[in-house]
Amino acid sequence: MSSQKTEPKHEGWDAYWSPDARGAHRLYSVLASIYRRIFICGRLAYWLGRNFAPGSSLLHAGCGGGEVDVLISKRYRITALDISPNALQLYKRHNPQVVDTIHADLLDLDLGGKVFDGAYNLGVMEHFPEPEIVRIFQSMMSVVRPDGKLVIFWPFANAPSVKLLGAWHRLLNRDAKSKIQLHPPEISLIRSRQQIEAIVQQAGLVLEKYDVSPADLFIQAVLVVGRP
Repeated sequence: MSSQKTEPKHEGWDAYWSPDARGAHRLYSVLASIYRRIFICGRLAYWLGRNFAPGSSLLHAGCGGGEVDVLISKRYRITALDISPNALQLYKRHNPQVVDTIHADLLDLDLGGKVFDGAYNLGVMEHFPEPEIVRIFQSMMSVVRPDGKLVIFWPFANAPSVKLLGAWHRLLNRDAKSKIQLHPPEISLIRSRQQIEAIVQQAGLVLEKYDVSPADLFIQAVLVVGRP
């Protein structure tokens, strides 16, 4: 596994991807896994297929455990990057044919001159404030070829899953002495297309496609981002 000169801080993500999760965290992990496999794997394969030829080199920038890549891992040459060592171990277990795994921070990418035909991630952007999201877009695009694209899956603020998880958190924490958090905070969920267009524009990029679909229960928008 490749690594940065300075090990990035995982800030709770290693615990999120821990194989030793118990109780509500374990249940959440199981439900999230089912959702990814039933609703996300196919949609990801579709959108990558629309933008990249088979055999393209792709960077999964914020790969998590890699369950979403099970339909595409043999179609593309994927390099998986994440801030969590636990996530990278899970990724390799789910996708043993991965080209490489990289332990790195999306806000500070230095891949030693490596470039890819494209980059993508799912459920990553909402965990960052907007100024950092702008940096992430720029950072991802900096390792993509001039004609390459970014494909981003980004949840809505009013998604059914967000409302359900909000109710679940309130129930879990009703009598809890310490706050229970099933996943890292989602501080920048999508509220409008105009919000996303403004962020992409700040990054000096162009929003080429913005898609909403019942295929994933209207939970995430798919963005295709390119250079002007």
